[in-house]
Amino acid sequence: MNNEVLGIVSSTGIVRDAETLSSRMNHRGACACDNDTGDGAGVLTAIPHTFYAHELKKTHNVDLPPYGKYATGIIYLDKAHHDESERQFTELAKECNLDVLCWRTVPTVIGSIGEVARNSEPLMRQVFLTGNLDHQLLNKQSPTYDTYLALVHTRFSTNTFPSWERAHPLRYLAHNGEINTLRGNVNFMKAREGVMESPIFGKDLKSLYPVVEPNMSDSGSFDCVLEFLVNAGTRSLPEAVMTMVPEAWQNDKTMPKEKRDFYHWSACAMEPWDGPALLTFTDGRYIGATLDRNGLRPSRFYVLEDNIMVMASEVGVYDVDPSKIVLKSRLKPGRMLLVDTQEKTIIQDVELKLNIARSRPHSEWLKEQILLEDLRETHLKKYKALPTMDDDISTLKGCSIQRVASVNGINEKALARMWGGDKRLSMFSYTIETVNLLLLPMIQSKKEALGSMGNDAPLACLSLFQPLLYDYFKQLFAQVTNPPIDPFREKIVMSLMCPIGPEANLLVPGSKQCHRLFLKNPIISLQDIEVIKATSYREWKSKIIDITFDKKEGPKGLSIALDRICEESCKAAQENYQLLILSDRKSGPHRVPVSTLLALGAVHHYLIEERQRMKVGLILETGEAREVHHMCVLLGYGADAICPYLIFEMAGALRNEGVVDRTLTDAVLFKNYVEAMDRGISKVMAKMGISTLPSYKGAQIFEAVGLSDEVIEKCFKGTQSRLGGVTFEVLASEAYERHQLTYMEYTPDMLVLRNPGNYHWRSGGEKHINDPASIANLQEAAINKNKNAYDRFRESTLESVKWCTLRGQLELAYSDNPINISLVEPASEIVKRFVTGAMSFGSISLEAHATLAIAMNKIGGKSNTGEGGENADRYLNQDPENNMRSAIKQVASGRFGVTASYLAHADDLQIKMAQGAKPGEGGELPGYKVTKDIAKTRHSVPRVGLISPPPHHDIYSIEDLAELIYDLKCSNPNARISVKLVSEVGVGVVASGVAKGKAEHIVISGHDGGTGASSWTGIKNAGLPWELGVAETHQVLVLNNLRSRVVVQADGQIRTGFDVVVAALLGADEFGFSTAPLIAMGCTMMRKCHLNTCPVGIATQDPILRKKFAGKPEHVINYLFMLAEEIRDHMAQLGVKNFQDLIGRTDLLKVSESSNPKAKTLNFNLILKNALHMRPGVNIVGGSESQGLCGGEIVVYPPKNSSPNFKSELNVIVGNVCLYGATSGKAYFRGIAAERFLVRNSGVVAVVEGVGDHGCEYMTGGCAVILGLTGRNFAAGMSGGIAYVLDVDGSFIGKCNSEMVDLLPLEDKTDLEYVLGLLKQFHTKTGSLIAEDLIKTWPESAKRFIKVFPIEYQLALQHQKEEEISENALNNKINLDKGEIKPEPKMCDIEETITDGHQEKRKLDMVLDKTRGFVKYKRETGMYRPAEKRMKDWDEIYNFTHVHKGLRVQAARCMECGVPFCQSSHGCPLEFTGRVCPAPCEGACVLGINELPVTIKNIECAIIDHAFEQGWIRAEQPSFRTGKKVAVVGSGPSGMAAALQLNKAGHRVTVFERNDRIGGLLQYGIPTMKLSKDVVQRRVKLMAEEGVVFKTNINVGKDISAKDLHEEFDALVLCTGATWPRDLPIPGRQLEGIHFAMMFLEGWQKKQMGNKIDLQGLLAKDKDVIIIGGGDTGCDCIATSLRQGAKSITTFEILPEPPTKRSKDNPWPQYPRVFKVDYGHEEVELKFGRDPRQFSTLSKEFIDDGKGHVAGIKTVSVNWTKDVLGRWKMEETPGTEKVYKCDLVLLAMGFLGPEKYIASELNLSLDPRGNVNTPSGQYGTTIPKVFAAGDCHRGQSLVVWAISEGRQAAREADAFLSGSSMLPGPGGVITTLYPSQKG
Repeated sequence: MNNEVLGIVSSTGIVRDAETLSSRMNHRGACACDNDTGDGAGVLTAIPHTFYAHELKKTHNVDLPPYGKYATGIIYLDKAHHDESERQFTELAKECNLDVLCWRTVPTVIGSIGEVARNSEPLMRQVFLTGNLDHQLLNKQSPTYDTYLALVHTRFSTNTFPSWERAHPLRYLAHNGEINTLRGNVNFMKAREGVMESPIFGKDLKSLYPVVEPNMSDSGSFDCVLEFLVNAGTRSLPEAVMTMVPEAWQNDKTMPKEKRDFYHWSACAMEPWDGPALLTFTDGRYIGATLDRNGLRPSRFYVLEDNIMVMASEVGVYDVDPSKIVLKSRLKPGRMLLVDTQEKTIIQDVELKLNIARSRPHSEWLKEQILLEDLRETHLKKYKALPTMDDDISTLKGCSIQRVASVNGINEKALARMWGGDKRLSMFSYTIETVNLLLLPMIQSKKEALGSMGNDAPLACLSLFQPLLYDYFKQLFAQVTNPPIDPFREKIVMSLMCPIGPEANLLVPGSKQCHRLFLKNPIISLQDIEVIKATSYREWKSKIIDITFDKKEGPKGLSIALDRICEESCKAAQENYQLLILSDRKSGPHRVPVSTLLALGAVHHYLIEERQRMKVGLILETGEAREVHHMCVLLGYGADAICPYLIFEMAGALRNEGVVDRTLTDAVLFKNYVEAMDRGISKVMAKMGISTLPSYKGAQIFEAVGLSDEVIEKCFKGTQSRLGGVTFEVLASEAYERHQLTYMEYTPDMLVLRNPGNYHWRSGGEKHINDPASIANLQEAAINKNKNAYDRFRESTLESVKWCTLRGQLELAYSDNPINISLVEPASEIVKRFVTGAMSFGSISLEAHATLAIAMNKIGGKSNTGEGGENADRYLNQDPENNMRSAIKQVASGRFGVTASYLAHADDLQIKMAQGAKPGEGGELPGYKVTKDIAKTRHSVPRVGLISPPPHHDIYSIEDLAELIYDLKCSNPNARISVKLVSEVGVGVVASGVAKGKAEHIVISGHDGGTGASSWTGIKNAGLPWELGVAETHQVLVLNNLRSRVVVQADGQIRTGFDVVVAALLGADEFGFSTAPLIAMGCTMMRKCHLNTCPVGIATQDPILRKKFAGKPEHVINYLFMLAEEIRDHMAQLGVKNFQDLIGRTDLLKVSESSNPKAKTLNFNLILKNALHMRPGVNIVGGSESQGLCGGEIVVYPPKNSSPNFKSELNVIVGNVCLYGATSGKAYFRGIAAERFLVRNSGVVAVVEGVGDHGCEYMTGGCAVILGLTGRNFAAGMSGGIAYVLDVDGSFIGKCNSEMVDLLPLEDKTDLEYVLGLLKQFHTKTGSLIAEDLIKTWPESAKRFIKVFPIEYQLALQHQKEEEISENALNNKINLDKGEIKPEPKMCDIEETITDGHQEKRKLDMVLDKTRGFVKYKRETGMYRPAEKRMKDWDEIYNFTHVHKGLRVQAARCMECGVPFCQSSHGCPLEFTGRVCPAPCEGACVLGINELPVTIKNIECAIIDHAFEQGWIRAEQPSFRTGKKVAVVGSGPSGMAAALQLNKAGHRVTVFERNDRIGGLLQYGIPTMKLSKDVVQRRVKLMAEEGVVFKTNINVGKDISAKDLHEEFDALVLCTGATWPRDLPIPGRQLEGIHFAMMFLEGWQKKQMGNKIDLQGLLAKDKDVIIIGGGDTGCDCIATSLRQGAKSITTFEILPEPPTKRSKDNPWPQYPRVFKVDYGHEEVELKFGRDPRQFSTLSKEFIDDGKGHVAGIKTVSVNWTKDVLGRWKMEETPGTEKVYKCDLVLLAMGFLGPEKYIASELNLSLDPRGNVNTPSGQYGTTIPKVFAAGDCHRGQSLVVWAISEGRQAAREADAFLSGSSMLPGPGGVITTLYPSQKG
């Protein structure tokens, strides 16, 4: 903390006052583990000349020169080697023409400092120097230490370890706060050394370099530069401070022009040192202080009658007689307080800054700045036109850039197409998600896209899908040490304006500083980048640096290219180019792009080292960067401006295709994107507490996860990368692979962008922790308490964890001597360490919130209210068995619903400093989610939106946090105080500070935690894994001997016992679970929480959807106990009995042998350090050592003995954030309230005589009467309540943020009476003279008031009024029904009652609700033509015409799952499966959990049919042939799929089919009415035209030798199907009339095809038909028999009749085994009046008619039960024997496997079921060159599986033949596959 005591006359009293002041600020400092050592304190005074002269004469016999003729300083030295240091210092002094007079040991009193401080205490030596000047001897003086000023500082260290040398004050400065932009500021000061010259120091200037000494803190670095500017930069101390910490001038319309122009000029000379800061400074004459631009540190001062001024961070540090106070005030944001001790005056901010602004002609100088308009104008004059997208750039004189298309080999037609044309999109890793999820919302809505439920995808350093370099960087953010900012409600302090280009000499102010290009934001249009390239304005010139390399160079070309780029850039700077444009425009088929970020980082740091960086501006022309995070990383590593050209070209293509509104011009598209980007960049800057882009540029506010030292050192110097990681070689390989995937000679399926599922899980794509298998298994385990399901969940989750997380690269080092599990701590104790996450009632439903609380209370764990508060009825008088009280009550930044009762009923009080999924950000609950219950809980109004800001309103710093901890402890002494932090580099030091602040519990959240809503930028790119944070926190706390003070909790995507054990071994005591309990309660990871459309009633407030909630406390309990048992199992194997003994035992962890090549580059040594080795013997048992208004009335007025001249309305009486988060009561303040008055007020009525900036921010209720001036940005984010403001001087409207409020006159009668009443109460209670004057002239004086009325609040009040009217109307109706006259109903003309059906349909189509379609629209059930019609013909059964009409409505029912279970096992081909598949996708549809699923099958079928109808699908021969030949045996679904893919890959494919037509099962096994043979032959014909050769009537293995094929062809793919039918070997099986179903179906199909075939007994006409077996084949037999004219049809199924709903052992998303009526069943029931199926029926014997023909079947009913092991057992039911008459029996019982003759001939290995055997997940057999797919490989299955297998077998065969394959993998995702089988 900074404090000043200033007396205008010298006085020993000031020293004593400073001592008092320091002692009273103890609570603002830190205390180490010994409870006596602080983080540093100090005092700076004027030189006590008399004292020194006396002391030196007395102790050294040295006569000091006169005051001002000598210098002195105190130096910290090593006690053992100080003599040598002093000798070196003396020599250095001589070189500077200075003489050392003497050295003096500073006397110390060590008894008053703690042990920690004593152990590190340096030797303090004071040196006195003088120049070679004559001086007179002084008379002996009294040894009194007097001073006219004192600067006192008490330090609370949070971003560095405390040390003696870091104690303040420094040479010029004492600083309370953080410089968030330090890295960039220091780098740029280093770079300026190349352009600085000094008229004062001349050639000696270099001896002052480096300006910033190495390894300095932020304060020390600032002090170095401040000193340099004052002494070498011809600036006064106040001006130097103004230059480094400017006001927020960019958006301040009230600022005088002269001052604005000074700041504008200064911004061209130097970027701000930005961050929350109270800076106090002095040079001996001037002493002053300034606040940062947003006022994020407190500062109050008094001026007294006896010429003393006291300034401190709070009042009460100095005893003052009220009658002697002249002024009580505070330092305002960006303002400066300065005292000239020589002139004995206080210089006011306005006067001071205007004098500085007028000291030079800054306004004139500014006329020389360069704007884009100037460049465009010059270009227009020179070339007669501005460049457009249609111009051939190469024809423009002076342009060195060629036309895009000609460079990249893309034709005009392709360039104008988004899908399947512009391959650059793929080369730069654009995906379908990139376009749809991120970019389209930016272009269309001007905002970033929102997401929810956190990030469970792999870290970039583990991803095998070639992530871009940006993904390795994680944004850092402010927490505790400094606050983030709200960039939207407080945009008045934000600015993206930025000068770029060469910087002039900083040390000589002049017009040259303005010779820079001034941009409004960093994004440059296509037009402007061409203008910049060609510019010659003011003799500027641009150099284009190509950042691509020839693909022939291979991956090694990357490093060569980087060196070339750096050298070319440096040479251009030396040759006086003003702008360097790093361009990847030449990327294309023959040139590979270097990552723009890699090139930029290398050039930026290379130029800094060469001292050339400030001579040029760095502009990027990039196809790679497009997202907010990309731009932020580029800016953070030195980019001046960016033209993301591919975005704009893509946007134009999307417009041309109709995806984007065709009316949007290029200019509008650019504007929309830039506006979204501005918001996004501002948000990222603000989360670190940075307000201006010039400060953010080059500041490197990132940590790298998984980049090697070589990459960091060359390109990102100074960036933390704690794990090491991928090298240039790996980055080059990934860049090259991206290029190959795009431009390889054949990429048959790269016409559509890849979708590897970076955001939402996709089959075959990136792994996700929450994949379908894990979710389904967890729910089955939790609901049924099923241990087997839990084991499957653990297995699938651990597999995902291995590919996604850092902990997945570790394994447990099990003991050689495991212990018996009975000795391990019981699960009932372990679960007490579990807590559920801070999910507020509001983000999730009341039902879900209460269920979690009940579950955790039952097991002795804890649930968390989140920041939404908790209704009192949930913690008062609760049933012990169903206690809904949340033990952890959160006090978040918004402080919703925080009352005294709420605080008192908590076990833990948690201060939320940051949230894992969006650290540094706030949140917002939109009005439509604020129900009556939520409004009541949060003390708000229904339907009024609630903004939860980032925590910068009451917690500015660690000191404020410590005070809040103290206050909370006072409110509930028994509660444990918890602080929630998020993992980032340095979080250990922050946690150490939090522990010193007396917190007892610290949460370390990972970057991957869930959230109800956040931008994807925050979800994906902010924060670090908890593994890093927990390890660092534990180590630092142990190192500082603070570990025993606090309990540490790990939080973030913790799922299994393995996760918990790893967290414990790294140092965690407790463990947070959020997503997993939600999944246990039914969550399916839809990631639609932010849309209020959760289909399972968890993350929604929609009453309809909340009814769908089916979760129970037992589900959560079951999961947590199974997890605890898993932990016990691990403990037993580790040999550990007690859980406490796990904590910090990193020796029980080891790095696993990973199959991931990138994981092998990581170094886990830092994580795995054992903290106890760092400081042995420390107690690490966690926790083993032990502002708002809620009701009532506050009245504050000046002391009654104040001076008669003291005017309350001009003086500050209460400080910052007064009444923050207040919920009820009244407050009267006679005087001014400082900044952020009534922030988040939800119920207090307050009257005050003036407020500072940001008054009534985020207010949701209550009332404010302001009887004086307000600061800027009043009412920002104010959604409720009302403010009445006395507009004293007419300036209020300009200071009010009117985005959410209306400004109205005070004229309503009710308002007038209400305000007058408040004025009278205010006058009565405080004696306010302002109120007295207003009352005297009321109501005339009311005309000076402005009513600030939130728009949303008005609507909510209107809604309430309408509800009251409706209720009254209902009551009236009830009364009328009792006999009173009813009002006449409203009459309509008949025309009004008739609607145009066609028009209504069109309207519906136009306004389809895709968000809530699954609620609004019902499933179409009429898929088939009417049974009475279709049963009479052989046409396809589908009602295509009807279905197609409603397809858009049906498609709108799809919720677009975050985890699409419907494609979890296979990518579904459309053409055949859309007709014949039983649709397992629909069974897995998330909507199907509690509604009828989406009609996926019909939609897919319609897509493909429409494509054929439109002629879009036509034959395309492969562009080249490999010369390899492949034989495919079998032409069923898998054979056709394999042949199609292999032909695409360029191989010559021949398909051998033993039947007379191609198609296999599709042709002959499925009836015509189900699958038209025209559809089959349509595909066969297409394939033939593309080059596939089909050969029919060839039975391989019989007609032709399989061995011959094996020798003749380069590869052989077996797709023979499972054609060996299952028989029924019961008595009478030999009788005629008993046939296999497939013979029956095939024979009839051939007959229909025109084959001459004698069906003999295979016709059903006039026969009693029995079909044994169900399934699709059975149904097809039913329908075929019916159409043939069967007399009766009966089906036997041995299994019992399925239930109408899923049974417990058939959980979603398994295929639902439920009772269904398919087309054949419906037809039989219609004709014969009964369903044909007989369930639980066992066939015992076929009955002979005496002629060798079947005449009937003997059957018996069976009963199914489970045995003791849970296995199903069948028993015959006595007395149920029955005989069924029949003439024809069809056996439809499935197939046993493939026929064996081919396998025998080739000597193939078979599995136990008789299928062709291959390694798991592969298709290559034991014989080289032979592959197997489909039912012959996996056994009898569905068509969709067969097709999927055929495609994957083709991919594997292609890799074998070509050395690698780029055919699509599972899910259609394309990756490079290398051969697993060597031929």
